[in-house]
Amino acid sequence: MSPSAIAIVRVQAVPGQAAALGEHLQQLIMQVRQQPGCQGSALQKLAADRWQVQTRWASQAELEAHLSGPKAQRWLGELGCGDLALGLEFENCSAE
Repeated sequence: MSPSAIAIVRVQAVPGQAAALGEHLQQLIMQVRQQPGCQGSALQKLAADRWQVQTRWASQAELEAHLSGPKAQRWLGELGCGDLALGLEFENCSAE
């Protein structure tokens, strides 16, 4: 089996929407935890208006399958530009 993979997404809130963004992200990670290969996820507040979601996957292939799927594409699209978020940064690394 391939080594596990970690995905990190940092999201900047629209001014005045940090709490709502945090609630939205919490709901999203609950859904992500149900995806095949997801071994866990965590939400962390980095600053008053900035959040980080970290997810761990059983393999790089399962992370890539998740990211290319319609649910993840919709979620990332919502976070990239919308009512709650100004944009996002994505990082992917091996958990070797």
